[in-house]
Amino acid sequence: MTEKNKIIKIGVLFSLILTSLINAQDSRKITLAVMDFKNNSSTMRYDRLQRSIPEMLKTELSRYPEIAVVERKKIESILREHALAQAGFIEGEQAQEVARLAGAEYLITGEINTPNRQLRLDAHLIKVASGQIMGEKVSGRNEKQIEAMIKLLANNFIFDLTGSGERKEFEKITQYQSKWALITTGSLVATTTVFHFLYSYNYDKYHKTSHLDKFNYYYDRANGYHKTRNILMVLTSASALTTFILWQSDRSEGNKIYANRMNKKLETVRPKVALGILPQYDGWTVSFGIKF
Repeated sequence: MTEKNKIIKIGVLFSLILTSLINAQDSRKITLAVMDFKNNSSTMRYDRLQRSIPEMLKTELSRYPEIAVVERKKIESILREHALAQAGFIEGEQAQEVARLAGAEYLITGEINTPNRQLRLDAHLIKVASGQIMGEKVSGRNEKQIEAMIKLLANNFIFDLTGSGERKEFEKITQYQSKWALITTGSLVATTTVFHFLYSYNYDKYHKTSHLDKFNYYYDRANGYHKTRNILMVLTSASALTTFILWQSDRSEGNKIYANRMNKKLETVRPKVALGILPQYDGWTVSFGIKF
């Protein structure tokens, strides 16, 4: 075997290995099914969230390349085939069976609750094969914060399933720019101070001068600095008040949603890839393996 043929064979072998790696990664996407959430509250307007929350959650989960979400049409088709479409909310073992038939590894179910007049989503992530359950509670003030609540819920489920990103205990609804307001206020304070010293300096000169031409000169300058300083003082006060309001709003409980894990994290199964190239007396030996 010539050296050129050896190089060509090694190149082809590496191409096959890379293709296998890509296919292995695609085949190990985590498949999720999301069922409708049940409205356990007495608030009738939350009934519309029973279907909209799962759709929003699926959209958010689909953003992650590690996740494949089962389409609603497929789940509805399975429900019709097994005469479960009119049974209302599917829970427990029935939900697990539907997820299994849909080819899902994990199932998400949930309830909508309103403790202490707050909106809370109690979501359950179920491993279909074993029935192991992990719960996640996300709380907000009302349905106006539902989008942020869904994002926080999806973020934490992704972390639990794949280990990517970081788990969050809370998330701010609005990022108030109190730091920039503080910088603006500080700049105004510094500018006001400069103009105050300029006014004081020219005012002292105005009182001390004995020359008529200097008298008018220092008077006009002191008067101009005095007016500018007063305007800046008003602006500084307004900026300081705005900074305080933004700071308070940024720290307020109403600007936060909270997440709380109800039990332990699910195990994440990741493929392990082994690749080895060993020299032999008549060439090279390449070993390749994937363990799940």
